[in-house]
Amino acid sequence: MVFVSVKKLLVLATLATSALTATAAPTPNAPYYNEKGILQIGTSEALNITATVGANREDFVSYPGASYISVKFRDFDLLEGDVVVVRSPDGETGHVYTGKGRGDLGTFVSSPIRGSTAIVEYFSLNADGAAKAPGKTSYHIEGFVRGFQTQAESICGNDQTQPAKCFQKSATLPQAYKKARAVARLFIGGSGLCTGWLIGSGGHLMTNEHCITSAADAAQVDIEFNAESSSCSDQCATSKGCPGTIVAKSAGFVANNQDIDYAVLKLPSSIASTYGYLQFRASGPKRGEQIYIPQHPAGWAKRISATVDGGAAATIRFTGKTAGCGKNQVGYLADTQGGSSGSPVIGRSDNLVVALHHCGGCDNLAVDPRDVLKDLKAKGISIPNVSK
Repeated sequence: MVFVSVKKLLVLATLATSALTATAAPTPNAPYYNEKGILQIGTSEALNITATVGANREDFVSYPGASYISVKFRDFDLLEGDVVVVRSPDGETGHVYTGKGRGDLGTFVSSPIRGSTAIVEYFSLNADGAAKAPGKTSYHIEGFVRGFQTQAESICGNDQTQPAKCFQKSATLPQAYKKARAVARLFIGGSGLCTGWLIGSGGHLMTNEHCITSAADAAQVDIEFNAESSSCSDQCATSKGCPGTIVAKSAGFVANNQDIDYAVLKLPSSIASTYGYLQFRASGPKRGEQIYIPQHPAGWAKRISATVDGGAAATIRFTGKTAGCGKNQVGYLADTQGGSSGSPVIGRSDNLVVALHHCGGCDNLAVDPRDVLKDLKAKGISIPNVSK
């Protein structure tokens, strides 16, 4: 295909910084936590581009040193047959948008393009529609998210998590690797990282409410399975490192609850046959029981936390406690980081999910599954094989 190049725009760091005023807050240049406690690995820069019907165009969005670029669209409303492609310069990665764009939102952030440059191509293919609506705006590009060059984060004590591959033939946790296949890396709104997992056999995905607060968040989430290092010795301790398979760039919103801090999304039902699924333990966690946590800490390749400093198995320290993150909390010391929010806490004895990780640093806290199950029932939401 020959791409028609009408306009090329290079967005340099000098242009982005010149827009700041003396009273503006400093632009972050390293990962940070937002007000919800979600790890952010990128920050927004302003831009002002308008595309009109009938005028094909090609815009280069670039920021030196960025690890990725996600384009921010506003008033996205293409004529039937028109197409926007956000792609990498080499054409290896591309995201296609039609109609009102991602999740039919009209205002959205594109899925990311790795590296410092993204190319936005508009193909105005509906000649009849363009003739009937001359000058109609197809979309505005109001900015973009540039990814930070991320660094490994510190953990209290020694990091006892290991790459998921280390458990592929584990004698002590023979089911851990298989169960961890149902765990996904979530990239939300162009900058936020969390963990999610398939619950039940119907294609439902569980995470935290503070990760997915609305249907708009669900419509702008990249859901990535099999983001694992190639071997046990490969740490792949880089945010969004060791790419897996992005099975969805938008998901259906089923339910959430801010007080309990859970959210449920919907993917195609067939996905469970590919990656398997997890189930809640209907009776909840037991104090003193041994656990393991498959997760994407800091957005790294999938890791599993199963031991604490000294090599002892991680255990449930308490249940039913009111703590800083809510009531009826489940506590443990297994290592997690930002990006681990939404991870399943799994009992070693039966490989059932005994808690939903959502809070903490060295003293981790999780949601009791009985609270989630009770709320789902109250909402009239049925998930096949949700618990056992």
